[in-house]
Amino acid sequence: MRLLDRLPAGTLAIGGGLVVNGLTAYAFITISSRDLGAEAYSPVALLWALSFLLGIGFFLPLEQETARLVAGRVSRGQGIGPVVKSAARLGASLALGLVAVSLLAGRWFTNEFFNGETLLFLGLILVVVGLGAAHLVKGTLAGLGRFNGYARYVMGEGLGRLLLVGAVLGLATGSIGAYGLAIGLAPLVGILLATAGQRGILTPGPEAHMGDLSKALGSLLVASVATALVLNVSPLAVQILATPQQADEPGRFLNALLVARVPLFFFQAVQAALLPRLSTLASQNKFAELWHELKHLLLLVGALGIGAVAVMAVVGPQIVEVAFGAEFAVGRQDMVLLAVSSAGLMVVLSLTQALIACRAQGRMALAWVAGVVAFPLTLLVAGDQLFFRVEIALVATVSVAAVAMFALLLRFLSAQRVFSPADD
Repeated sequence: MRLLDRLPAGTLAIGGGLVVNGLTAYAFITISSRDLGAEAYSPVALLWALSFLLGIGFFLPLEQETARLVAGRVSRGQGIGPVVKSAARLGASLALGLVAVSLLAGRWFTNEFFNGETLLFLGLILVVVGLGAAHLVKGTLAGLGRFNGYARYVMGEGLGRLLLVGAVLGLATGSIGAYGLAIGLAPLVGILLATAGQRGILTPGPEAHMGDLSKALGSLLVASVATALVLNVSPLAVQILATPQQADEPGRFLNALLVARVPLFFFQAVQAALLPRLSTLASQNKFAELWHELKHLLLLVGALGIGAVAVMAVVGPQIVEVAFGAEFAVGRQDMVLLAVSSAGLMVVLSLTQALIACRAQGRMALAWVAGVVAFPLTLLVAGDQLFFRVEIALVATVSVAAVAMFALLLRFLSAQRVFSPADD
């Protein structure tokens, strides 16, 4: 019980939804991998990575700022309707901009990453629009503390994707484009489940201007795109660095990465519940309590990360081969390095939430940019082995970001006079 007490409120509800989402996501990956084979599966794997890079990279700031502003208004007893409407207008503008850019680069996307499969590109457009709306919904629900609704979105997205791919298999196997449509439409299913029965959201309150959301959005957007790059750039880097004889490598790498990131996937439950809690403490200037909660969480995250690395060292390659087939097999070194980078990401994401809550978005963005810069620099000096150089670049990236973020957070908290000689 002491372990559970260290988790932010709402973690267990969202965690339950993520269990369902995780199982269905890995079922989707397993089905598509075995149905298509390593080479034909690679464009689907790249769509998966690109959808998170474009969708989460640009819309996570909208969720974070919506959650922060909604939580602040709720703590003051104010209506949140104006905030939600302002966030919706901003989100729609971002979505339209992304769709326009994607259409302009459509031929390049389709040929470079999707092997000429137009339906995969359509799936990319659908998932960008769907995730834009989804992050608005999730930010509102998290700020209100309605974590059961948040969990329903997470479950609905995973179940929707699996049901859609089940329909695909019922019609025809080996259809690459249809897997893209399943990825693209899944967020819409999650939104329908999350919003069903929700009442009292658009409550009247003080007017909210676009500036209330957008004044910190620039720094958040830089940080979010950098975060999405760190999370999703590695399969794309494998695709760019691979030779024509290594056409199946991006798919192999992504599946190994997904197995190594199982703890990071479920850490989303902690992340979603953490920001509203820390934002409430920061809005009340309770920075010592914020630091106390963050310390305990980082200890927990560290223990989970060490355990995950040990598991991947012992049985990681076997898990990948059993789940996806012998043609997706990877080495033990690959699984250990990917697990180390995933453990580091959990630490960085915890520190990210603390800096956002403290309205230190600029400092957070600076730390993420430093981490992103480390990725290509490490690629240049990490040798010629394809997987190894990308894995080492990931480890370097999260290490640089973690150190920079921790130093910047300590500096901010010191300015708030949180620390004293008696501080433990």
